[in-house]
Formats: sequence, structure tokens, C-alpha cells
Amino acid sequence: MSSWLHHSRFIYILSNLIVLPATLIPAIDLISNISFMIAFISLMNANVLLSLALCVVFIIKNNSNYKFNLLLKQKGEELSKADYDCVYLYAWCTLLRYSLIGLAVNQLFLFFT
Repeated sequence: MSSWLHHSRFIYILSNLIVLPATLIPAIDLISNISFMIAFISLMNANVLLSLALCVVFIIKNNSNYKFNLLLKQKGEELSKADYDCVYLYAWCTLLRYSLIGLAVNQLFLFFT
């Protein structure tokens, strides 16, 4: 089952579709870091448990991004574009970035309404 999931064309295409908007947005990592700060400040007094979960997501995102950069150096830029591990790891980083941005937008929306 694991090898089927690892080399599934459907999962590979879905991962590429998740990553596509992030490749078009310049400095997506900077935007997610700023979003983390906005969400963390707004959640600090309101919901301690959610702010701790936010910190865990931020740490996991940074760790995954570091692992992706190491894998990118190891595989090379051209080989990494078609490598399953690189695509899956970048898609995971992108999902974590999207969650940080989404939580910050949600907190800003709650603040202004």
C-alpha cells in the first residue's frame, strides 16, 4: 500500500496542483511568517490552546522547509522537479503555509467584524 501511495500519479498530480499557487506568489514563506505573527498576537490572550497549535504548525513548517532545502541541494534543481519526495515535501510545506495564512486571515476577519 505504501509503495502504491508513494508512486500514485493521482497523489503526484494533486501535490503539484497544491503547489502551483505558491510558486506563482513571490515570497510565500515571508507572507506565511508575517501571518504567523499576526495570528499569534491576536490569539495570545483569546485562545492559548490554539496559539500553541499555531506555534507547533510554525515549527513543523520551518523544519519541513529546512528538510526540503537540504533535499533540493542533494538532488539538484532539475532532478527535484520530477522527484516524488521533493514534490511531496514541498506540497506539505505549502499546505502548512496555507494554514498559517488562512488562520491569520480568519483572525483579521474576526477582529474587524
